[in-house]
Amino acid sequence: MNHTRWKLARERMAAEGGGESPEVVAEREQIRLAYALGQLVHDRRVALGLTHAELGERLGMAEGDVEAVELGGLLPLTADLLVRLATALDVTVDLHMVSGGHPTVAFDEHAA
Repeated sequence: MNHTRWKLARERMAAEGGGESPEVVAEREQIRLAYALGQLVHDRRVALGLTHAELGERLGMAEGDVEAVELGGLLPLTADLLVRLATALDVTVDLHMVSGGHPTVAFDEHAA
């Protein structure tokens, strides 16, 4: 079997002139953003020398929920979560939402 001929469903739809619904596109962007945020949280937690449990205590959430955030599995992303993360990790959270583009998230560390 030649796997090089396999295509993702969205690639087939695009090739056939179809596209994803706006709801699917929005959900895909939310997932992409959650994964990016999760990586930022993980990197900052490690840089601060915190365990999942210690960060969870700072955030007021369970250790498993911290792991879920780091894995990009805590959806939807809320303003409340971003504010709590900024406080717990001592960072500024920059969230950029662009019409027709991909949203991005970044952390800026506070000066010591």
